[in-house]
Formats: sequence, C-alpha cells, structure tokens
Amino acid sequence: MSSLASYLAKFSQQKILVVGDIIADEFITGQPQRLSREAPVLILEQIENNLLPGGGTNAANNIAALGGQAYLAGVIGDDTVGNRLRGRLQELGIITKGLVVDSTRSTSIKTRIMAGGNQTVKQQIVRLDNIEREHISPAIEDQLCSYIETVIDQVNGIILSDYGNGVFTKRIQKEIVSLANQHGQLIAVDSRYQLKSFQGITIATPNKEEAESVVGYKLNSRPRIEKAGWQLKEELKAAAILITLGGEGMQLFTDRGTTHIPASNFTEVFDVTGAGDTVVATLVLALVSGAGLIEAMKIANYAAGIVVKKSGVATVNINELKIALGEGNNEGEDLPDSSIKTDFTTRT
Repeated sequence: MSSLASYLAKFSQQKILVVGDIIADEFITGQPQRLSREAPVLILEQIENNLLPGGGTNAANNIAALGGQAYLAGVIGDDTVGNRLRGRLQELGIITKGLVVDSTRSTSIKTRIMAGGNQTVKQQIVRLDNIEREHISPAIEDQLCSYIETVIDQVNGIILSDYGNGVFTKRIQKEIVSLANQHGQLIAVDSRYQLKSFQGITIATPNKEEAESVVGYKLNSRPRIEKAGWQLKEELKAAAILITLGGEGMQLFTDRGTTHIPASNFTEVFDVTGAGDTVVATLVLALVSGAGLIEAMKIANYAAGIVVKKSGVATVNINELKIALGEGNNEGEDLPDSSIKTDFTTRT
C-alpha cells in the first residue's frame, strides 16, 4: 500500500463544516411508451423518482462517503423539496442542524428527466432548473453566522461551496473567513462565479474555466497556467491554489513553488458532473489528516479519477479510494517537497 493510503485511516476522525448553496438534484426516470398525439414528443411512464444531494450538499456527501463527519450549513425553503432533501442528507449521516429554513425562498432544484428502462441505458432528455439566485436576507445571515460560530471549534476544517445561489453575500464571506482565521481553521473555497471575492483563505480549487474567468485570459499553455496560478494566489491572499485541468491533470501553487501532476485514469471518463466537489472534499480530509499539500493533491487526483467514471452526481467511497491508492505506484514517496504542510494560522 502506498504512503498516500496511510492518511485514509484518519479520515473517520475528521469533522468538516461545509457551508454552501443547497441544491436538490432530482432524477425522474421513465420507460418510453410511444409518441404523443399532442406533440412530436415521447410519452414516458414514470418508474423512478430519486432526490440526490447537489450543489454544496454534494461536497458534504463526499465527506460522508469518505468516512468523515460532515456538518452542513446553508439555506432551504419551507417546502416539500427541502424536507425531502434534509431527510436524504440525514440518511447519509450528514449533520443538518445548520440548514436554515427561509419561508420566503423555495429550495433550489435541478430536475433531470431520464428515458430508459431496466434493460436499457438511461439517457437524459431534458433538465428543468428552479434555482434561487437572490442574496439571502440579513436575518438569514444572522442565523447562519450564529450556527457557524457555534460549531467552528468542533470541526477540523471548513469548505465553502459556492454555486452562485445567494448564500455567499459579502457579509457571509467576510465573517466566515475571519472566524476561520481567528480559530486557526483550514478553509478551502470552491467558487463557481465569485472566487476573487474570497480573501485570506487556505486554498482554492478552481477548474480551468473558473480560473480563466477570474484572470481574464485563456489557460491554453503551461506558462499561462503558471501565470494564472501565481496571480490567483496573490489576489486571494491564499496559502495555496490548486487548479484542476481536466485531462491535463492538476497544478498546485504554494510558497514553496508549483507542482503539476497528470490526471488519474482520465481516458476512462464517463461523466465529470460533481468532480470538483469530490476534489475539494478529498483534499480537505487529507490535509486535516496530516498530509502535505502535494500528497493531498495526489489523493484528490485519485478520487477524481474514480468519480469521473460514474454517471451523474456521484461520490467516491473510502474503500474505492483505498483500492485505487493500494494499486498505485507509491506516488508521493521520497518527493523533496511532498512534506509541505499548511500552517492554519491567521493570514492577512
């Protein structure tokens, strides 16, 4: 078994707070019957209706699947979807006391209609989104901040999962980062639309497109990727930046330099949906379990290589990751900079 796998035994000891935009991913599957007389469309007979954790809840689900204890904070509506999602999260072992109910909002949901039967491949034919994008109110901000203050000393690290659905107001961003730094907590940010507004963090994990949107130019060459990484690190006042590059692997930027690794099993990609949630969840669990930044990146890379072979919003479980690392080639051993540790103290 590789040296990387030794950190996995500590995952079950870790408690991670995930603050994020709460989204329900609904999958409605129907068996094709015939063409409708009303319009040139298929008629499906519904055979399944599954509600899965999406958005920030997927990061929490990945923490739980990897054996950690996830504390989830965010906002849901006072509605059936919110109640169903809370119940599903609790079934997965996720602590949901930080889910604030806002009666003025509906729970965000993405509904995917899948056509297919038990003996055929299920194919998505349409997606219907009902997403809240307005910023949460000051009263809801108060409730979220109060919960975070209550649990911050109980957890080992914090993930901010920003899908642009209104939870991360300027006040929420500032107060969470300030609290994390005051309490010496690792804080990782996965932000789709406003990465640049998170300042003084431990690490950010943008993909190539997210990084391009911040720096304003294409990352289509190694020099440009390196330029962007250093630029992001400086602008975010971060201890590290990890840019995920899809089939080109990952590149890490720290005070000690930059390190690139190739993608794990990217030739077997089936679906990249939710892979960023898997990366940040695995990375944080590895870091708080004592791994160095390069080691944690390598572990997250293996996890991403597993999840992209799965369909839909998927997770990696601890056994899958153990097998992947056990079959690896002991990457991470004897590297001169693999012992780089993060110092979870206050940053300015």
